[in-house]
Amino acid sequence: MNIIQSIVLGIIQGVTEFFPISSSGHLVIIPYFFNWDYPPLYFTVTVHFATLAAVVTIFHREIFRIIRAVILGIFKRNERATTSFKLGIFLIVASIPAAAAGYFLNEYVDNLFSSPLAAAAFLLVTALFLWLGERRGSRIEGGPASNQDKSERRNRRERWDSRHHRYPSDRSEAAIDSGSGSELIRETEVEDGSVKKVRFNFLIVFMTGIGQAIAILPGISRSGSTISFARFFGIKRSEAVRFSFLLSVPVIFGTFIFEIYHSYGVIFEGGLNIVLNLLVGFFFAYLAGMLAIKFLVYLVKRKNLNIFAVYCAALSAATFVFYIIKRFI
Repeated sequence: MNIIQSIVLGIIQGVTEFFPISSSGHLVIIPYFFNWDYPPLYFTVTVHFATLAAVVTIFHREIFRIIRAVILGIFKRNERATTSFKLGIFLIVASIPAAAAGYFLNEYVDNLFSSPLAAAAFLLVTALFLWLGERRGSRIEGGPASNQDKSERRNRRERWDSRHHRYPSDRSEAAIDSGSGSELIRETEVEDGSVKKVRFNFLIVFMTGIGQAIAILPGISRSGSTISFARFFGIKRSEAVRFSFLLSVPVIFGTFIFEIYHSYGVIFEGGLNIVLNLLVGFFFAYLAGMLAIKFLVYLVKRKNLNIFAVYCAALSAATFVFYIIKRFI
């Protein structure tokens, strides 16, 4: 690798780690387009760590509160009732599938990281996840309602309040069962009588973790799959994005430690050139990651994620066309 490649791939990693378009897929496809050697594992892990640093920089206060709450919660029962403690437990639960997938399946998927066709195929899966997540999430939220619908729902809510918070039995609305953790939607709020707001529970966070585990495959976006799986259960888009960012911390940190342990000898044996490439890649991935996080947080408050689904499908199609041209023409 040279410095220019380190800069380009660092920027690509920083942007695509948080945009739901698969950083791993881009690190396979872009070198294929430009006929570059695939980046070595230690470079990939380093730029992944740079994106971790970007998340920690932006969310450091919240991350500190979560870690503090989880540690104190081990010894103090009253701390376990805090939002930070519950969120910390949710993040631990959601990280388990990815940890298991990385430990047991890593050797089986390594070869896919040199296959642009595999990455292109899995990009289509990411596009499907994004589209289905937005479609399902919007349906559960209820979308915009007419004035008559809002009036009817306000009346229903008033009747609910008058019955000591027992929601009237109606299959068209989600039942509220605050006392049962086994419900798929444990807690649902109705905002302004028109939009339902689903809260995270253990089932939703575990399934979100399954989405993250699937992202061990190149072309499956970690952020895309986790956001989409949460959206599929009706989690608000901005909250799904925030949870996805926080969820990236343990899995990227764990991956960094695991892979550095297996490749640190190559780094130090490679001399100054390798170290310089790593520093440059880290710097640009960090800056690009910071900008990507802030932009995505801004974007999801105003737009859905379907534009990223279109992008993934388009890049997948371009990769297949490029392969055919390169192979047969």
